[in-house]
Amino acid sequence: MSMNAVRWTKVAPWGAAFVVFSWGCGGEVVERDLAFYEHRGNTQGTTYLVKYEAPKLQPQAELDSILRAVDEAANLWWDTSVISEVNAWDRLDTVYAFQDESFIFSSLWLLSEELHAETRGAFDPTVLPLVELWGFGLSERGQITPEQVDSALALVGMGRGVIDVHHVERDHAISATHVRKRFAGSKVDFNSIAQGFTVDLVMEWLLDSGIENAMVEIGGEVRCAGVNDREEPWHIAIDQPLFTESENRELEAIIAVSDLAVCTSGSYRKFYEEDGIRRSHTIDPATGYPVQHGLLSATIRARTAATADALATACMVMGPDAGAAFIERYQASHPEQHLEAIFLIANEEGGWNTWMTSGWGDTLIPLN
Repeated sequence: MSMNAVRWTKVAPWGAAFVVFSWGCGGEVVERDLAFYEHRGNTQGTTYLVKYEAPKLQPQAELDSILRAVDEAANLWWDTSVISEVNAWDRLDTVYAFQDESFIFSSLWLLSEELHAETRGAFDPTVLPLVELWGFGLSERGQITPEQVDSALALVGMGRGVIDVHHVERDHAISATHVRKRFAGSKVDFNSIAQGFTVDLVMEWLLDSGIENAMVEIGGEVRCAGVNDREEPWHIAIDQPLFTESENRELEAIIAVSDLAVCTSGSYRKFYEEDGIRRSHTIDPATGYPVQHGLLSATIRARTAATADALATACMVMGPDAGAAFIERYQASHPEQHLEAIFLIANEEGGWNTWMTSGWGDTLIPLN
């Protein structure tokens, strides 16, 4: 998860504009040129793109510091990250204590607790023992016994308190964070929310810098603010669920997005075949087994990318029917999220059908 190959670009002269600022007792007026800039690079095992309108390029070092802070908190592949040290902790007689200076690990945990409850356990970052059992990408699926599944499943369950996180306060400030495990083998995996959470952190950095028009994308998880360099809402593509390793994308639809996030979770590029049937790589934390329904992808629009990211994963666990019922309940109880959803569902002809919520309006442009 290096941040090499980082570059920036000042783009498209048609995106240029002028803004007038006035300040000082003398009423001095200064004109500053606005243009769109880009940062591109690698992070969290994938790529990122940050595009925004500003008077000048934002410091790359500040962006790098955000990306690194998330890695230091939640990168499973860094032995020294907080999450790796929590996962390696195997003592049950005491707590693992650390100073969560960035508060990223704790924020991810608290948000995960909330979304775990909202999704009735479908979103569960303690699922890692099952993921490791089945092998990343279900590489070990032919060798797994029911007894092994039961043993791993006993280590999973955010709602069962297999891992507890709490904070010690002193002088109205958090002085330490404590993690206690019920089972030594219980572990945490924030991969289904961390990219969206990072998108939010980067977007908040831009907004705090006074930027109004921006788009942040990490590994396909996107959040947009304002308009693009053509003074239109940002256009985000939804891929067709094609079972191919080709890098060429076929698009299902385009979504016009402004001041919201769009995230997609899908099984169509991570699946295995058994008895001629494609099975998803998604593990159900309730059963311990890969899900076997026909939901190929779930695209969620929400106010924040972390929420959209996590709910897309939860819907892939629930399946099309339970997922659709959940989305409708969540819309009713959380109107502030401006939630909308699109499900692509496998049919018997080898293609897919589409289910979507009713509030997209003209922001959704089907392409077939």
